[in-house]
Amino acid sequence: MKSREEIIAQLKGTLDQERFDHTLRVEKIALALASKYRVSRTKAGAAALLHDCARRLDRTGLLKTAKILGLELDPVRMFEPKLFHGEIGRHLAKDEFGVKDQEILTAIENHTTGRPGMSRLEKIIYLADHVEIGREFSGIDRIRKLAFTDLDRAIIAFAENSIAYFLKLGLPFHPATVETRNYLLLKHGKKRN
Repeated sequence: MKSREEIIAQLKGTLDQERFDHTLRVEKIALALASKYRVSRTKAGAAALLHDCARRLDRTGLLKTAKILGLELDPVRMFEPKLFHGEIGRHLAKDEFGVKDQEILTAIENHTTGRPGMSRLEKIIYLADHVEIGREFSGIDRIRKLAFTDLDRAIIAFAENSIAYFLKLGLPFHPATVETRNYLLLKHGKKRN
């Protein structure tokens, strides 16, 4: 795997300034969360830096690359091709940045929608991406605090916030977000009243 300095230099040359700045903010919070939850800071830093490496591609580029890679062309991702960037990022991280660690690659792949059964590293990258200091949305302060006390509750809160937002706008949301939320609710013994 390339060094942090090499990764940063390559990203600086391919991402726009706003996306590059976001990436550095994600790295900062991912490292803090990794320390809190005793997860490898090396892995968290690498996954955070590379989580959006595929965002250099526009909608057309994401769709074309998804087809070339044989990714599942589900209706929600066809409607919003940005949702392919995690899976495509996994391939770029491996092929262009030399990442061999499966845990890092899986964290990159699932950082947008989540998935049932995420590892602690995956949860950290998922949350770091969504609650980094540059993000602003209703309820974010509560979710940021939860991220440092209970990863699962923070993910549930973010997923519910995200689902409510897309419902309000009348837009589709990816089923993996619902599956992630439901998995964590059931894991923690949520019962019907």
